[in-house]
Amino acid sequence: MDETLTIDGQTFQLLGTQRGGASVYRGAGTYLRIGDRETITRDVSLHRMMEKAKFPVAQIVQEGTLAHRSYFIELSLGDASFRAQFQKDIDDHSEITSGAFKSFLSISKQLLSAQVKMVEGGWDVEEFAWGVKLTSLCRELPAHADEIRARFVKAAKRLSVLPKTLLHGDCNPANMYQGGIIDLEDSFYGPLGYDQIAALISVEWSPERRDYEFYAQYRFSEEQKKEYLKAMDALGKKAGVDSLSEYADDLAFCRALWLSAGMHEWPMTQQWRFEKLIETYLSPL
Repeated sequence: MDETLTIDGQTFQLLGTQRGGASVYRGAGTYLRIGDRETITRDVSLHRMMEKAKFPVAQIVQEGTLAHRSYFIELSLGDASFRAQFQKDIDDHSEITSGAFKSFLSISKQLLSAQVKMVEGGWDVEEFAWGVKLTSLCRELPAHADEIRARFVKAAKRLSVLPKTLLHGDCNPANMYQGGIIDLEDSFYGPLGYDQIAALISVEWSPERRDYEFYAQYRFSEEQKKEYLKAMDALGKKAGVDSLSEYADDLAFCRALWLSAGMHEWPMTQQWRFEKLIETYLSPL
């Protein structure tokens, strides 16, 4: 894989490869995503759909082919993710500052507002199960597979009253910037509110200790969590949902499935998440 690529005089440095298959390069105020035609066509189609629906996503400024690969170039949404900003706040102030939190909340609200406007009827349980990696996790925890499935069925039943919308799929502060959200390859359809709960609770699925492959770099205060959920509820009412926060626990469980699956490259964090999942959700309901 080339460490650098040049397109129309612009030089891009390799950052890595996404789960969806596209390689990501950084340029001057832009990002290049390049891969096979099928992958890039899918990614551009999804990106354009989100742009049209007013999701806070980057603007695509160029599309093309290079050495039999397809690519698109998008504008940068900022120099640092909210995860990086929150970590800096913790290092400098021992807490997430009001300004950083409000900016983060603003992006979450923009996303939810766009999702509210495109809600449909009921969402498909099988698609949502696929999106949150239910089957993969059950394979990884065979001794608890029946309990995990039973817990998912209960959660899905309670969440069935929520309308269907297009989800980012991996909405968390590492994928959120001052200008919007990035990395759309995990998108799928599911219940309204899933992305917002994912963004709020993902950090809770990393340990405090820094000797793990992943560790918690910040924590939200209880006051910030309350403000966040209150904003969710206000926007949810526009989609006919009186209180989205009433479904937070079940949405959080579904996010926990996603976060616990496919972690074999990071065995210490994987085991920590397995144990937390079992302790938190698999006791008798």
